[in-house]
Amino acid sequence: MPLNSNQTLTKVVIIAAICVFSTQFGVTVIAPLLGWWKESLGASFLVTTLIFSAFTIVSTPLSIPGGIISDKLGRKPLVAAGLLLYALASFLFPFSSSTYDWIFVRALQGAGAGLFFPAVTALLSEVTSYEERGHALSVYNIGLGAGLALGPVSGGILFDIYGIFVPFFLCVAFALLSVILVLLFVQEPKVRLKREGKGLSLSERGSKALTLSCVVIFFGIGVAAIMGALFSPFATEDLELPTGIAIHATGIIGIILSAMFAVFAILQTGFNRLMRRIGEIILSIAGLFLCACGLIVLYFATSLPELFIMSGFLGAGLGAISLGTLTLASKAAGEGEREQEMKGKVMGIYYTVFYAGLGGIPLVCGAISDIFGARLLFLAYAVLLFVLMVVVWRVGLFSAGEVKARIET
Repeated sequence: MPLNSNQTLTKVVIIAAICVFSTQFGVTVIAPLLGWWKESLGASFLVTTLIFSAFTIVSTPLSIPGGIISDKLGRKPLVAAGLLLYALASFLFPFSSSTYDWIFVRALQGAGAGLFFPAVTALLSEVTSYEERGHALSVYNIGLGAGLALGPVSGGILFDIYGIFVPFFLCVAFALLSVILVLLFVQEPKVRLKREGKGLSLSERGSKALTLSCVVIFFGIGVAAIMGALFSPFATEDLELPTGIAIHATGIIGIILSAMFAVFAILQTGFNRLMRRIGEIILSIAGLFLCACGLIVLYFATSLPELFIMSGFLGAGLGAISLGTLTLASKAAGEGEREQEMKGKVMGIYYTVFYAGLGGIPLVCGAISDIFGARLLFLAYAVLLFVLMVVVWRVGLFSAGEVKARIET
């Protein structure tokens, strides 16, 4: 049931945004270091993508069970447990000295994600009404985008100046602060334990909405995965980044990635307003288009200004895709009391697909990049996104009003 007090609702939404900021800061702080790691070990693109994808190899199978457990035990225990695993993984990162160590701690982060994300988004879905949902998720996505934005630049610059310990200990502090806020200040509606049947039991329209959101986010989040896993090694080896300045190549790469996610966060409020007019599906299609344009710019890029243009396109595209699909998936279960019992499982399905794309796509793309080169891979993925746009447009285009009416029926 939605919370009655606007003040209480605002507090829950802001704390959720702080929590997701902490997790995404911890995830992306590693991104600019992968080029240094690859160069120092003489590793292949596939190895660096395996480090990146270890996160999702673990989180993917845990997302649905994590959502179901949160349906039964409540959202707070799963949110706190996930954040604590993030804190532990961040503490272990600077003490990791081999590829296997990095894979292990990334997997530990993934376990935290499998518990955290379905629970926190189910909580937001549970405490908001249909009309409030887009605004709440846009604030949540601002926190997510801010974490994604500050992680790479902090990881790159702090590593250049202070070494490997400082960036990760900062991650520990953010995660522990988030746990304290959740335990002390978050109230959630009482979770009902008895269920009338087994299985997901969505309506046909709700199932279609969830399916569309999952298809789009699978390939859309692949863009973020490609950038997180491949951009740093690609930029280190194939691009002539500026030399003779105070910030080294690792820091420059971090700034470019951070600029992309800063655009993601800044545009969330505007995207929410736009989504009310055009609907979740059209906003998601627009996001696919912007991401495809960004990858085409990256294919041709040879200078630093072109890389920042690329980051603007990709940040805007990822922001539109994330808000559109997340809002659509959160509405798929419906708004009745019985449907509240399925929120965790619905969001678990969404994040299972989310992490499958985040982990599987960079592994495939890393292997392709070793054969054909990363630059050609960027172009090929852009073409794939254009094809997906046409498919989604023809199969599942609804107006915002129609989506609402059909899911609430």
